[in-house]
Amino acid sequence: MRKTLLFLALAGFAGSASAGSLTSTVTVASDYLFDGVSQTQGDDNGDFNPALQVSLDYAWDNGLYVGTWASNVDFGDDDPADLEVDFYGGYAAETESGFGWNVGFAHYTYAGAPSEGYDYTEFTVGVTLTSGTELSLWYTDDDDVFAGQAYRVKGKHSFDLGNDWSLDLEGTYTDKTDLDEDFFHGQIGVSHPLGPFSAYLGYSDTDLDDTPQADGRFLFTLSADVTWFE
Repeated sequence: MRKTLLFLALAGFAGSASAGSLTSTVTVASDYLFDGVSQTQGDDNGDFNPALQVSLDYAWDNGLYVGTWASNVDFGDDDPADLEVDFYGGYAAETESGFGWNVGFAHYTYAGAPSEGYDYTEFTVGVTLTSGTELSLWYTDDDDVFAGQAYRVKGKHSFDLGNDWSLDLEGTYTDKTDLDEDFFHGQIGVSHPLGPFSAYLGYSDTDLDDTPQADGRFLFTLSADVTWFE
């Protein structure tokens, strides 16, 4: 409830500050991977566990933004969660040279499951270098979900291959400090527009052992962007 009030307060403050744009992205994915770990019970045995994901984002001209994102999830037959709905907000800016920075938060909720033990909030700070490389740090301190502190360090970079093709690289280090668990995730893929859609084909893997949902697998996504107004 406290995080929801923070989200609404940020939206109210920004709404009085300047005009902006409202956009959405609709994605169909062969799997929902969160830093290489399937959230839809996907494994490396060829099981097809697709995800439908939708976002709604409002960005003000002054750099403030808020949004929500949703996806189906499946954590196992005995787990009650079936829908993830996230709320996020923050501030982003970019210089004329292409250097950008961002500070914000994301609050994760899971429909069908009790908030205790499932819902949590991460805070983030990130930069975009003039080369196009993105670096971000995510931090949470949630006793119910992570028994305390946890953080993620993420890097992304895309290479222009020409003819609207790009080579996309991503790497993440996750450390659940108080659970004494840490792992690396790496992903490589290519992106290309298909008419009004954007297609992505990649391969993801982690160094987690004895976790089928984190084994190496191919990922395919097809996305479409919608601008409601700007």
